[in-house]
Amino acid sequence: MFVISNFLLAVATVLKVFIYFEIVAILVSALLSWITPYKYHPLRQFVDAVSNIVLSPLRRFIPPMGPMDITPMIGILILVFLNIFLVQTLLDVAVRIR
Repeated sequence: MFVISNFLLAVATVLKVFIYFEIVAILVSALLSWITPYKYHPLRQFVDAVSNIVLSPLRRFIPPMGPMDITPMIGILILVFLNIFLVQTLLDVAVRIR
């Protein structure tokens, strides 16, 4: 059973790192949209591509509310929920079956 436990620990750790990376990418993307109007800057293109992994599906369901885009806030809230619920559940299951 320790193999399954270690596998779940590894999956939870990778998922946690991915969630934190996505949160940072969304925050940096939102800040860069205010600071740099250049859409073709390589840093902005990279950060937007990474943050759109989460934001693109949300933009299909959430209509724009005037000039404000609330999808970054909703995306971060969903990622925080996944971090608290899914990652912690995986960690708890891994510890219990050890």
